[in-house]
Amino acid sequence: MIAGAGNLTWIVFLPLGGALAVAMLPSSRREAIKTVALCTAALPAVRALMLLLRLDPGDLSFQFVEHFTWAPALGFEYYLGVDGLSMPLMVMTTVVVFMAVLAAWSVDRAVKGFFALVLVLETGLLGAFCALDTTLLWLFWELVLVSLFFLVSLWGGQEGRRAGRQFLLLSQFGALVMLLALLALRQHTIHPLDGGPTASLPLQLNQVNHDVWLGAPGVRRWLFSGIVLGCGVLVPLVPLHVWQPRLHRSAPLAVPLLVTAVVSKLGFYGLLRIGLPVLPDAAAWARPTLLTLGAVASVYGGLGALGRRDLAVILGYGSLSLMGLVVIGVFTLTREGLMGAGQLLVAHGLVYAMLFAAAAGLRDRKGHLDLERWGGLFANTPVLATLLSLGLLAVWGMPGLALYPGVAMALSGAMAQHPLVAVAGALGLLLTAAWSSRVILGICLGEPSADLGEVPALRGRELGVLLPLAAMLLGLGMFPGLLVDIMSTVMTDLVRIVGG
Repeated sequence: MIAGAGNLTWIVFLPLGGALAVAMLPSSRREAIKTVALCTAALPAVRALMLLLRLDPGDLSFQFVEHFTWAPALGFEYYLGVDGLSMPLMVMTTVVVFMAVLAAWSVDRAVKGFFALVLVLETGLLGAFCALDTTLLWLFWELVLVSLFFLVSLWGGQEGRRAGRQFLLLSQFGALVMLLALLALRQHTIHPLDGGPTASLPLQLNQVNHDVWLGAPGVRRWLFSGIVLGCGVLVPLVPLHVWQPRLHRSAPLAVPLLVTAVVSKLGFYGLLRIGLPVLPDAAAWARPTLLTLGAVASVYGGLGALGRRDLAVILGYGSLSLMGLVVIGVFTLTREGLMGAGQLLVAHGLVYAMLFAAAAGLRDRKGHLDLERWGGLFANTPVLATLLSLGLLAVWGMPGLALYPGVAMALSGAMAQHPLVAVAGALGLLLTAAWSSRVILGICLGEPSADLGEVPALRGRELGVLLPLAAMLLGLGMFPGLLVDIMSTVMTDLVRIVGG
Protein backbone atom coordinates (compact mmCIF):
# COMPACT_ATOMS: atom_id res chain seq x y z
CA MET A 1 0.00 0.00 0.00
CA ILE A 2 1.18 3.50 -0.83
CA ALA A 3 1.55 5.81 2.13
CA GLY A 4 -0.51 8.98 1.84
CA ALA A 5 -1.89 9.83 5.27
CA GLY A 6 -4.27 12.74 5.13
CA ASN A 7 -4.70 13.02 1.35
CA LEU A 8 -8.14 11.42 1.17
CA THR A 9 -9.37 13.01 4.38
CA TRP A 10 -8.55 16.45 3.00
CA ILE A 11 -10.35 15.71 -0.25
CA VAL A 12 -13.43 14.30 1.49
CA PHE A 13 -13.89 16.95 4.17
CA LEU A 14 -12.81 20.13 2.37
CA PRO A 15 -16.34 20.57 0.94
CA LEU A 16 -17.85 20.14 4.41
CA GLY A 17 -15.54 22.85 5.71
CA GLY A 18 -16.64 25.05 2.83
CA ALA A 19 -20.29 24.39 3.73
CA LEU A 20 -19.60 25.60 7.28
CA ALA A 21 -17.88 28.71 5.90
CA VAL A 22 -20.88 29.39 3.67
CA ALA A 23 -23.23 28.93 6.63
CA MET A 24 -21.38 31.61 8.61
CA LEU A 25 -21.74 34.27 5.90
CA PRO A 26 -24.69 36.70 6.04
CA SER A 27 -27.54 35.64 3.76
CA SER A 28 -27.48 39.04 2.07
CA ARG A 29 -23.96 38.46 0.67
CA ARG A 30 -25.05 36.23 -2.20
CA GLU A 31 -22.03 36.78 -4.43
CA ALA A 32 -19.65 36.07 -1.55
CA ILE A 33 -21.54 32.85 -0.75
CA LYS A 34 -21.31 31.67 -4.35
CA THR A 35 -17.63 32.61 -4.58
CA VAL A 36 -16.73 30.73 -1.39
CA ALA A 37 -18.67 27.69 -2.63
CA LEU A 38 -16.90 27.82 -6.00
CA CYS A 39 -13.43 28.15 -4.47
CA THR A 40 -14.19 25.36 -2.03
CA ALA A 41 -15.37 23.07 -4.85
CA ALA A 42 -12.16 23.78 -6.79
CA LEU A 43 -9.83 22.59 -4.03
CA PRO A 44 -10.91 18.90 -3.92
CA ALA A 45 -10.81 18.79 -7.73
CA VAL A 46 -7.18 19.96 -7.78
CA ARG A 47 -6.12 17.60 -5.00
CA ALA A 48 -7.96 14.64 -6.54
CA LEU A 49 -6.29 15.23 -9.92
CA MET A 50 -2.89 15.38 -8.22
CA LEU A 51 -3.64 12.10 -6.43
CA LEU A 52 -4.76 10.48 -9.70
CA LEU A 53 -1.35 11.22 -11.20
CA ARG A 54 0.28 9.32 -8.32
CA LEU A 55 -2.04 6.30 -8.53
CA ASP A 56 -0.42 3.03 -9.60
CA PRO A 57 -3.13 1.45 -11.84
CA GLY A 58 -1.32 -1.88 -11.90
CA ASP A 59 -1.52 -2.27 -8.10
CA LEU A 60 -4.56 -4.29 -6.98
CA SER A 61 -4.29 -3.18 -3.36
CA PHE A 62 -6.00 -0.05 -2.08
CA GLN A 63 -3.76 2.99 -2.18
CA PHE A 64 -3.34 6.17 -0.10
CA VAL A 65 -4.83 4.24 2.82
CA GLU A 66 -5.84 5.95 6.07
CA HIS A 67 -6.90 3.55 8.81
CA PHE A 68 -7.62 3.77 12.52
CA THR A 69 -10.34 2.60 14.91
CA TRP A 70 -12.67 5.51 15.66
CA ALA A 71 -15.20 3.73 17.93
CA PRO A 72 -13.40 0.82 19.65
CA ALA A 73 -16.42 -0.27 21.70
CA LEU A 74 -18.48 -0.68 18.54
CA GLY A 75 -15.67 -1.90 16.31
CA PHE A 76 -16.15 0.95 13.81
CA GLU A 77 -13.13 1.99 11.79
CA TYR A 78 -12.17 5.11 9.90
CA TYR A 79 -10.80 3.34 6.86
CA LEU A 80 -10.23 5.12 3.54
CA GLY A 81 -8.48 4.04 0.35
CA VAL A 82 -8.83 4.15 -3.42
CA ASP A 83 -7.99 2.06 -6.46
CA GLY A 84 -8.51 2.11 -10.22
CA LEU A 85 -12.30 1.96 -9.80
CA SER A 86 -12.92 4.60 -7.14
CA MET A 87 -10.24 7.13 -8.10
CA PRO A 88 -11.69 8.05 -11.54
CA LEU A 89 -15.16 8.37 -10.00
CA MET A 90 -13.79 10.66 -7.29
CA VAL A 91 -12.06 12.88 -9.84
CA MET A 92 -15.16 13.01 -12.02
CA THR A 93 -17.28 13.92 -8.98
CA THR A 94 -15.05 16.82 -7.94
CA VAL A 95 -14.99 18.18 -11.51
CA VAL A 96 -18.76 17.88 -11.95
CA VAL A 97 -19.57 19.49 -8.57
CA PHE A 98 -17.32 22.42 -9.47
CA MET A 99 -19.16 22.79 -12.78
CA ALA A 100 -22.54 22.45 -11.01
CA VAL A 101 -21.71 25.35 -8.69
CA LEU A 102 -20.89 27.50 -11.71
CA ALA A 103 -24.04 26.36 -13.50
CA ALA A 104 -26.14 27.24 -10.41
CA TRP A 105 -24.93 30.85 -10.28
CA SER A 106 -28.40 32.12 -11.20
CA VAL A 107 -30.00 30.52 -8.10
CA ASP A 108 -31.40 33.46 -6.12
CA ARG A 109 -33.60 31.87 -3.45
CA ALA A 110 -32.16 30.66 -0.13
CA VAL A 111 -28.72 30.91 -1.68
CA LYS A 112 -26.81 30.06 1.48
CA GLY A 113 -28.72 26.83 2.09
CA PHE A 114 -28.52 25.72 -1.52
CA PHE A 115 -24.75 26.01 -1.93
CA ALA A 116 -24.05 24.66 1.56
CA LEU A 117 -26.11 21.55 0.77
CA VAL A 118 -24.33 21.04 -2.56
CA LEU A 119 -21.00 20.99 -0.69
CA VAL A 120 -22.35 18.62 1.98
CA LEU A 121 -23.57 16.36 -0.82
CA GLU A 122 -20.05 16.36 -2.29
CA THR A 123 -18.54 15.26 1.03
CA GLY A 124 -21.03 12.38 1.18
CA LEU A 125 -20.22 11.27 -2.36
CA LEU A 126 -16.45 11.47 -1.96
CA GLY A 127 -16.56 9.73 1.40
CA ALA A 128 -18.65 6.88 0.02
CA PHE A 129 -16.31 6.43 -2.95
CA CYS A 130 -13.24 5.93 -0.75
CA ALA A 131 -14.69 4.30 2.42
CA LEU A 132 -13.27 0.82 3.06
CA ASP A 133 -15.40 0.17 6.13
CA THR A 134 -18.99 -0.72 5.16
CA THR A 135 -20.46 1.06 8.19
CA LEU A 136 -18.56 4.22 7.30
CA LEU A 137 -19.66 3.86 3.68
CA TRP A 138 -23.30 3.66 4.79
CA LEU A 139 -22.94 6.82 6.90
CA PHE A 140 -21.61 8.75 3.91
CA TRP A 141 -24.38 7.19 1.80
CA GLU A 142 -26.99 8.56 4.22
CA LEU A 143 -25.37 11.99 4.05
CA VAL A 144 -25.90 11.92 0.28
CA LEU A 145 -29.55 10.91 0.64
CA VAL A 146 -30.37 13.55 3.25
CA SER A 147 -28.62 16.35 1.30
CA LEU A 148 -30.35 15.36 -1.91
CA PHE A 149 -33.75 15.18 -0.20
CA PHE A 150 -33.49 18.80 0.93
CA LEU A 151 -32.11 19.99 -2.43
CA VAL A 152 -34.98 18.32 -4.26
CA SER A 153 -37.72 19.34 -1.81
CA LEU A 154 -36.84 22.93 -0.96
CA TRP A 155 -35.83 24.29 -4.38
CA GLY A 156 -38.21 22.39 -6.63
CA GLY A 157 -41.56 23.99 -5.79
CA GLN A 158 -44.67 21.83 -5.41
CA GLU A 159 -43.38 19.25 -7.89
CA GLY A 160 -40.08 19.14 -6.03
CA ARG A 161 -41.81 18.45 -2.72
CA ARG A 162 -43.65 15.52 -4.28
CA ALA A 163 -40.41 14.25 -5.81
CA GLY A 164 -38.67 14.70 -2.47
CA ARG A 165 -41.28 12.64 -0.65
CA GLN A 166 -41.06 9.86 -3.21
CA PHE A 167 -37.27 9.95 -3.12
CA LEU A 168 -37.19 9.91 0.70
CA LEU A 169 -39.52 6.92 0.97
CA LEU A 170 -37.79 4.90 -1.74
CA SER A 171 -34.22 5.80 -0.81
CA GLN A 172 -34.67 5.29 2.93
CA PHE A 173 -36.40 1.95 2.43
CA GLY A 174 -33.58 0.87 0.13
CA ALA A 175 -30.90 2.25 2.45
CA LEU A 176 -32.34 0.47 5.49
CA VAL A 177 -32.58 -2.84 3.61
CA MET A 178 -28.99 -2.35 2.47
CA LEU A 179 -27.94 -1.53 6.04
CA LEU A 180 -29.41 -4.82 7.25
CA ALA A 181 -27.46 -6.65 4.55
CA LEU A 182 -24.24 -4.81 5.48
CA LEU A 183 -24.76 -5.52 9.18
CA ALA A 184 -25.30 -9.21 8.40
CA LEU A 185 -22.07 -9.21 6.38
CA ARG A 186 -20.27 -7.54 9.27
CA GLN A 187 -21.64 -9.95 11.86
CA HIS A 188 -20.66 -13.03 9.87
CA THR A 189 -17.27 -11.93 8.55
CA ILE A 190 -14.61 -13.02 11.02
CA HIS A 191 -11.53 -10.90 11.61
CA PRO A 192 -8.55 -13.28 11.14
CA LEU A 193 -6.61 -11.73 14.04
CA ASP A 194 -9.09 -11.16 16.87
CA GLY A 195 -11.85 -13.54 15.76
CA GLY A 196 -14.56 -10.89 16.08
CA PRO A 197 -16.95 -9.54 13.46
CA THR A 198 -15.60 -6.90 11.08
CA ALA A 199 -16.96 -4.29 8.68
CA SER A 200 -13.59 -4.03 6.92
CA LEU A 201 -14.30 -4.29 3.21
CA PRO A 202 -10.87 -5.75 2.31
CA LEU A 203 -11.50 -8.55 4.82
CA GLN A 204 -15.05 -9.11 3.56
CA LEU A 205 -13.69 -9.46 0.03
CA ASN A 206 -11.78 -12.55 1.15
CA GLN A 207 -14.30 -15.41 1.15
CA VAL A 208 -12.14 -17.31 3.66
CA ASN A 209 -13.34 -14.91 6.37
CA HIS A 210 -17.05 -15.70 5.80
CA ASP A 211 -18.55 -18.04 8.41
CA VAL A 212 -20.83 -21.03 7.80
CA TRP A 213 -24.09 -19.03 7.97
CA LEU A 214 -22.85 -16.57 5.38
CA GLY A 215 -21.74 -19.46 3.18
CA ALA A 216 -25.34 -20.63 2.59
CA PRO A 217 -26.42 -19.79 -1.01
CA GLY A 218 -29.89 -18.68 0.04
CA VAL A 219 -28.51 -16.26 2.61
CA ARG A 220 -26.06 -14.77 0.14
CA ARG A 221 -28.81 -14.23 -2.42
CA TRP A 222 -30.99 -12.39 0.11
CA LEU A 223 -28.06 -10.19 1.10
CA PHE A 224 -27.23 -9.41 -2.51
CA SER A 225 -30.86 -8.53 -3.17
CA GLY A 226 -30.76 -6.09 -0.26
CA ILE A 227 -27.67 -4.39 -1.69
CA VAL A 228 -29.26 -4.22 -5.15
CA LEU A 229 -32.39 -2.61 -3.71
CA GLY A 230 -30.38 0.02 -1.84
CA CYS A 231 -28.28 0.82 -4.89
CA GLY A 232 -31.16 0.58 -7.35
CA VAL A 233 -32.90 3.75 -6.14
CA LEU A 234 -29.82 5.79 -7.05
CA VAL A 235 -28.97 3.99 -10.31
CA PRO A 236 -32.07 4.19 -10.84
CA LEU A 237 -33.52 0.82 -11.79
CA VAL A 238 -37.02 0.69 -13.27
CA PRO A 239 -39.48 1.06 -11.48
CA LEU A 240 -37.46 2.80 -8.73
CA HIS A 241 -36.98 5.83 -11.01
CA VAL A 242 -40.44 7.35 -10.44
CA TRP A 243 -39.15 10.30 -8.38
CA GLN A 244 -36.85 11.61 -11.11
CA PRO A 245 -39.19 13.12 -13.78
CA ARG A 246 -40.75 15.52 -11.25
CA LEU A 247 -37.28 16.55 -10.11
CA HIS A 248 -36.20 17.36 -13.67
CA ARG A 249 -39.28 19.47 -14.32
CA SER A 250 -39.04 21.67 -11.25
CA ALA A 251 -35.65 21.94 -9.54
CA PRO A 252 -32.81 24.32 -10.45
CA LEU A 253 -30.97 22.40 -13.16
CA ALA A 254 -27.82 22.10 -11.03
CA VAL A 255 -29.77 19.53 -8.96
CA PRO A 256 -30.69 17.12 -11.81
CA LEU A 257 -27.18 17.74 -13.12
CA LEU A 258 -25.77 16.36 -9.87
CA VAL A 259 -28.33 13.53 -9.70
CA THR A 260 -27.72 12.21 -13.21
CA ALA A 261 -23.99 12.96 -13.44
CA VAL A 262 -22.71 11.79 -10.05
CA VAL A 263 -25.35 10.51 -7.60
CA SER A 264 -26.42 7.73 -9.97
CA LYS A 265 -22.79 6.56 -10.08
CA LEU A 266 -22.87 5.90 -6.35
CA GLY A 267 -25.50 3.21 -6.93
CA PHE A 268 -23.28 1.44 -9.47
CA TYR A 269 -20.26 1.86 -7.23
CA GLY A 270 -22.07 0.02 -4.42
CA LEU A 271 -22.70 -2.90 -6.76
CA LEU A 272 -19.15 -2.98 -8.13
CA ARG A 273 -17.41 -2.44 -4.79
CA ILE A 274 -19.55 -4.62 -2.49
CA GLY A 275 -22.22 -6.65 -4.29
CA LEU A 276 -20.20 -8.35 -7.02
CA PRO A 277 -16.85 -9.03 -5.30
CA VAL A 278 -18.21 -9.93 -1.82
CA LEU A 279 -21.14 -12.05 -3.08
CA PRO A 280 -20.04 -13.19 -6.56
CA ASP A 281 -22.16 -16.35 -6.62
CA ALA A 282 -25.28 -14.35 -5.76
CA ALA A 283 -24.39 -11.84 -8.49
CA ALA A 284 -24.22 -14.69 -11.01
CA TRP A 285 -27.59 -15.95 -9.75
CA ALA A 286 -29.18 -12.49 -10.18
CA ARG A 287 -27.59 -11.84 -13.56
CA PRO A 288 -30.62 -12.80 -15.77
CA THR A 289 -32.98 -10.58 -13.76
CA LEU A 290 -30.65 -7.59 -13.77
CA LEU A 291 -29.80 -7.96 -17.45
CA THR A 292 -33.54 -7.91 -18.14
CA LEU A 293 -33.99 -4.78 -16.00
CA GLY A 294 -31.10 -3.14 -17.85
CA ALA A 295 -32.68 -3.96 -21.22
CA VAL A 296 -36.06 -2.63 -20.05
CA ALA A 297 -34.50 0.63 -18.81
CA SER A 298 -32.59 1.10 -22.05
CA VAL A 299 -35.74 0.90 -24.19
CA TYR A 300 -38.15 2.50 -21.70
CA GLY A 301 -35.88 5.52 -21.17
CA GLY A 302 -35.54 6.07 -24.91
CA LEU A 303 -39.31 5.87 -25.44
CA GLY A 304 -39.91 8.20 -22.48
CA ALA A 305 -37.54 10.80 -23.93
CA LEU A 306 -39.25 10.66 -27.32
CA GLY A 307 -42.64 11.45 -25.81
CA ARG A 308 -41.70 14.62 -23.89
CA ARG A 309 -41.45 18.33 -24.74
CA ASP A 310 -39.50 19.63 -21.72
CA LEU A 311 -35.76 19.34 -22.43
CA ALA A 312 -34.87 18.65 -18.77
CA VAL A 313 -37.33 15.74 -18.62
CA ILE A 314 -36.07 14.47 -21.98
CA LEU A 315 -32.51 14.47 -20.65
CA GLY A 316 -33.66 12.62 -17.52
CA TYR A 317 -35.28 9.83 -19.51
CA GLY A 318 -32.27 9.73 -21.83
CA SER A 319 -30.00 9.28 -18.83
CA LEU A 320 -32.18 6.41 -17.62
CA SER A 321 -31.75 4.73 -21.02
CA LEU A 322 -27.95 4.96 -20.85
CA MET A 323 -27.92 3.75 -17.25
CA GLY A 324 -29.75 0.67 -18.51
CA LEU A 325 -26.84 0.07 -20.87
CA VAL A 326 -24.42 0.37 -17.94
CA VAL A 327 -26.46 -2.25 -16.04
CA ILE A 328 -26.16 -4.52 -19.07
CA GLY A 329 -22.39 -3.99 -19.19
CA VAL A 330 -21.94 -4.72 -15.48
CA PHE A 331 -24.01 -7.90 -15.43
CA THR A 332 -22.47 -9.47 -18.48
CA LEU A 333 -19.81 -10.26 -15.84
CA THR A 334 -17.20 -10.20 -18.60
CA ARG A 335 -14.07 -8.07 -18.75
CA GLU A 336 -15.24 -6.30 -21.89
CA GLY A 337 -18.68 -5.56 -20.48
CA LEU A 338 -17.33 -4.35 -17.14
CA MET A 339 -14.69 -2.18 -18.82
CA GLY A 340 -17.43 -0.68 -20.98
CA ALA A 341 -19.58 -0.02 -17.92
CA GLY A 342 -16.67 1.64 -16.11
CA GLN A 343 -15.90 3.84 -19.10
CA LEU A 344 -19.58 4.76 -19.43
CA LEU A 345 -19.88 5.76 -15.77
CA VAL A 346 -17.23 8.45 -16.10
CA ALA A 347 -18.15 9.56 -19.63
CA HIS A 348 -21.87 9.70 -18.83
CA GLY A 349 -21.18 11.97 -15.86
CA LEU A 350 -19.25 14.45 -18.00
CA VAL A 351 -21.73 14.35 -20.91
CA TYR A 352 -24.77 14.92 -18.73
CA ALA A 353 -23.03 17.65 -16.76
CA MET A 354 -22.51 19.41 -20.09
CA LEU A 355 -26.09 18.86 -21.28
CA PHE A 356 -27.74 20.06 -18.08
CA ALA A 357 -25.38 23.05 -17.92
CA ALA A 358 -26.41 23.96 -21.47
CA ALA A 359 -30.07 23.45 -20.55
CA ALA A 360 -29.60 25.71 -17.52
CA GLY A 361 -28.32 28.40 -19.88
CA LEU A 362 -31.43 28.06 -22.03
CA ARG A 363 -33.78 28.20 -19.03
CA ASP A 364 -31.98 31.23 -17.59
CA ARG A 365 -32.54 33.11 -20.85
CA LYS A 366 -36.22 32.41 -21.48
CA GLY A 367 -37.53 30.76 -18.31
CA HIS A 368 -38.59 27.50 -19.98
CA LEU A 369 -37.27 24.44 -21.86
CA ASP A 370 -40.31 23.69 -24.04
CA LEU A 371 -39.04 22.36 -27.38
CA GLU A 372 -42.03 23.83 -29.20
CA ARG A 373 -41.12 27.36 -28.07
CA TRP A 374 -37.45 27.27 -29.11
CA GLY A 375 -35.73 27.07 -32.47
CA GLY A 376 -33.02 28.66 -34.57
CA LEU A 377 -30.44 28.65 -31.80
CA PHE A 378 -27.57 28.48 -34.29
CA ALA A 379 -28.65 31.83 -35.74
CA ASN A 380 -28.97 33.46 -32.31
CA THR A 381 -26.14 31.97 -30.24
CA PRO A 382 -24.01 29.68 -32.43
CA VAL A 383 -21.54 28.78 -29.66
CA LEU A 384 -24.26 27.53 -27.28
CA ALA A 385 -25.97 25.67 -30.14
CA THR A 386 -22.68 24.01 -31.14
CA LEU A 387 -21.86 22.88 -27.62
CA LEU A 388 -25.40 21.60 -26.98
CA SER A 389 -25.29 19.68 -30.28
CA LEU A 390 -21.89 18.20 -29.39
CA GLY A 391 -23.26 16.87 -26.10
CA LEU A 392 -26.31 15.41 -27.83
CA LEU A 393 -24.15 13.70 -30.45
CA ALA A 394 -22.04 12.22 -27.66
CA VAL A 395 -25.14 10.80 -25.94
CA TRP A 396 -25.93 8.33 -28.71
CA GLY A 397 -22.37 7.10 -29.00
CA MET A 398 -20.91 9.13 -31.86
CA PRO A 399 -17.41 7.74 -32.63
CA GLY A 400 -14.69 10.09 -31.46
CA LEU A 401 -16.69 11.27 -28.44
CA ALA A 402 -16.51 10.04 -24.85
CA LEU A 403 -19.43 7.58 -24.72
CA TYR A 404 -18.53 5.60 -27.83
CA PRO A 405 -15.81 3.32 -26.35
CA GLY A 406 -17.99 2.36 -23.38
CA VAL A 407 -21.06 1.76 -25.54
CA ALA A 408 -19.10 -0.45 -27.93
CA MET A 409 -17.53 -2.52 -25.14
CA ALA A 410 -20.78 -2.93 -23.16
CA LEU A 411 -22.71 -4.13 -26.22
CA SER A 412 -19.85 -6.36 -27.32
CA GLY A 413 -19.68 -7.93 -23.86
CA ALA A 414 -23.41 -8.69 -23.99
CA MET A 415 -23.53 -9.96 -27.58
CA ALA A 416 -21.52 -13.14 -27.01
CA GLN A 417 -23.78 -14.69 -24.35
CA HIS A 418 -26.92 -12.51 -24.26
CA PRO A 419 -27.72 -11.42 -27.85
CA LEU A 420 -31.32 -10.41 -27.07
CA VAL A 421 -30.13 -8.12 -24.29
CA ALA A 422 -27.56 -6.62 -26.67
CA VAL A 423 -30.31 -6.02 -29.23
CA ALA A 424 -32.40 -4.23 -26.57
CA GLY A 425 -29.39 -2.07 -25.70
CA ALA A 426 -28.86 -1.25 -29.37
CA LEU A 427 -32.56 -0.36 -29.68
CA GLY A 428 -32.14 1.98 -26.73
CA LEU A 429 -29.28 3.67 -28.56
CA LEU A 430 -31.43 3.98 -31.70
CA LEU A 431 -34.14 5.67 -29.62
CA THR A 432 -31.47 7.91 -28.11
CA ALA A 433 -30.39 8.94 -31.60
CA ALA A 434 -34.05 9.69 -32.38
CA TRP A 435 -34.71 11.96 -29.39
CA SER A 436 -31.32 13.68 -29.52
CA SER A 437 -31.73 14.45 -33.25
CA ARG A 438 -35.23 15.77 -32.48
CA VAL A 439 -33.71 18.19 -29.96
CA ILE A 440 -30.95 19.28 -32.35
CA LEU A 441 -33.39 19.82 -35.22
CA GLY A 442 -35.97 21.53 -33.01
CA ILE A 443 -33.85 23.79 -30.82
CA CYS A 444 -30.64 24.32 -32.76
CA LEU A 445 -31.67 24.13 -36.42
CA GLY A 446 -35.41 24.74 -36.43
CA GLU A 447 -37.24 27.96 -37.15
CA PRO A 448 -37.43 30.30 -34.13
CA SER A 449 -40.87 30.52 -32.56
CA ALA A 450 -42.72 33.80 -32.93
CA ASP A 451 -42.28 34.81 -29.28
CA LEU A 452 -38.65 33.70 -28.87
CA GLY A 453 -36.98 37.03 -29.58
CA GLU A 454 -33.24 37.54 -29.28
CA VAL A 455 -31.24 35.02 -27.22
CA PRO A 456 -28.28 36.51 -25.30
CA ALA A 457 -24.84 35.08 -26.03
CA LEU A 458 -23.00 32.83 -23.59
CA ARG A 459 -21.50 34.49 -20.54
CA GLY A 460 -17.95 33.86 -19.38
CA ARG A 461 -18.88 31.56 -16.51
CA GLU A 462 -21.07 29.49 -18.85
CA LEU A 463 -18.17 29.08 -21.24
CA GLY A 464 -16.07 28.13 -18.22
CA VAL A 465 -18.40 25.16 -17.69
CA LEU A 466 -19.13 24.07 -21.24
CA LEU A 467 -15.75 24.40 -22.95
CA PRO A 468 -13.73 22.26 -20.47
CA LEU A 469 -16.45 19.59 -20.52
CA ALA A 470 -16.45 19.61 -24.32
CA ALA A 471 -12.66 19.18 -24.29
CA MET A 472 -13.01 16.21 -21.92
CA LEU A 473 -15.63 14.58 -24.17
CA LEU A 474 -13.29 14.86 -27.14
CA GLY A 475 -10.24 13.75 -25.14
CA LEU A 476 -11.85 10.60 -23.72
CA GLY A 477 -13.35 9.79 -27.11
CA MET A 478 -10.08 10.12 -28.99
CA PHE A 479 -7.93 8.52 -26.25
CA PRO A 480 -10.11 5.89 -24.50
CA GLY A 481 -7.00 4.22 -23.13
CA LEU A 482 -6.76 6.99 -20.54
CA LEU A 483 -9.58 5.35 -18.57
CA VAL A 484 -9.03 1.78 -19.70
CA ASP A 485 -5.47 1.80 -18.39
CA ILE A 486 -6.59 3.04 -14.96
CA MET A 487 -9.52 0.62 -14.56
CA SER A 488 -8.17 -2.46 -16.34
CA THR A 489 -6.46 -4.17 -13.40
CA VAL A 490 -9.45 -3.77 -11.05
CA MET A 491 -12.00 -4.91 -13.64
CA THR A 492 -9.90 -7.89 -14.69
CA ASP A 493 -9.65 -9.00 -11.07
CA LEU A 494 -13.41 -8.51 -10.63
CA VAL A 495 -14.05 -10.84 -13.59
CA ARG A 496 -11.75 -13.40 -11.97
CA ILE A 497 -13.75 -13.18 -8.73
CA VAL A 498 -17.21 -13.46 -10.28
CA GLY A 499 -16.10 -16.11 -12.76
CA GLY A 500 -17.40 -14.33 -15.87
